[in-house]
Amino acid sequence: MKSTKVLKTWNDIEFKLYVPKKIDSNNKIEVHFSFLNPETGKNKNIKKSTGIDRYASKKIYTEQANTLIEAMIELLTAGWNPISDTYPDYIKLTSQSKTGECIRSWIQLRTLDLENGIIGQEELKTTVFLFNFYSDFLKKNNVYMQKPSHFTVNDINLFMRTMERKRGLSPVTYNSYLYRLNFFYKFLYHERVITYNPCSVAFKYKTKNLKTRFEIFEPEELQMVRELLVSTPNYRDLLIACKFLFEYNIREAEQLRIKISWINWEKGELTIPEKVIERERTINGTKNGLMAKFQLRTDMLDLLEQYIGDKGDESNFLFGGHYKPGAVQRGKQFLSNRWWRFREDFKLSKNLKLYALKHTGNYESLEAVGIEKLSKMARHASITQTQDYVKSKLNREVIKIDGKVGF
Repeated sequence: MKSTKVLKTWNDIEFKLYVPKKIDSNNKIEVHFSFLNPETGKNKNIKKSTGIDRYASKKIYTEQANTLIEAMIELLTAGWNPISDTYPDYIKLTSQSKTGECIRSWIQLRTLDLENGIIGQEELKTTVFLFNFYSDFLKKNNVYMQKPSHFTVNDINLFMRTMERKRGLSPVTYNSYLYRLNFFYKFLYHERVITYNPCSVAFKYKTKNLKTRFEIFEPEELQMVRELLVSTPNYRDLLIACKFLFEYNIREAEQLRIKISWINWEKGELTIPEKVIERERTINGTKNGLMAKFQLRTDMLDLLEQYIGDKGDESNFLFGGHYKPGAVQRGKQFLSNRWWRFREDFKLSKNLKLYALKHTGNYESLEAVGIEKLSKMARHASITQTQDYVKSKLNREVIKIDGKVGF
């Protein structure tokens, strides 16, 4: 005689273990449950036997059935339709959503961000790595299926410390991972899945005065990078970006907004407006929200003309990908990714950071222009901020008293 036993109830779904009277190649031990068909509005009986050894002992096949049930519950949580064996394109998260479901939705959203050019491939890769690590941590501690509202700042700190220890994170990298985790929980907050973001008060390192934050290029490193960029046509766009950083203090995000029409070829000027439309939003064109006008040197104008050619459509963005201007604005990691590829191609040290060119340019210009003028050129909020960037040079300076009245 066949037997059925309810092994687990989840969200009003009863998962039953079905054991046939006679077990052979045509009669399997199965897990049965009813699922509401969204197309017909009627329940359909679902039968699954994956991973259940029909010839095992009762204890073993019951354990295997329970494992199968847990796997199916996770799939159902993610929106799996066992009738069509498909997933929905979009799942609306609620306050009842489990953390695993939220993580899957977040990765799906960030993948769409990549497709829309909002983030780069490296950012998505880093995000996936972080949340795989986070998922493993939650599963190991049996809380993967808990609601996100279950977690406190202490849980976040424990996870971050665990990752720091296992991965050997530097303070800056630690903070960057915490930032991405915080971004995820902000998303859940705005989706009304949680009412409190546990990352908002989590521990983070103070990196303001870290030496690595203001690391600069040594003269021989700078010369090597310059020569490689000048001699490699496929990196002409990166050469322009590096000159903008080093000579003009134009930040990466600001550069990616530049359109050809912003260049006045007759006056030799580049103007970045106060406000720009970026991905259907009005934002500041510059970091401080003020218009910035730059007098371009002759060598820079010549380089831009060679790069742009006949100047093409003036509405094009200066950095359009494929070593030329284009109609579509590139994602915020575009120049960083170009730098990473350049560094890999020529096997350069990973310690050479793109943004450090801006610090190096300030460092090299300090003696020639003075701290006050340098602060204005860099568009810093205060001289103190400029001093932070050139502190290593100030610390090395020998104090000379030439011209000072003797005692």
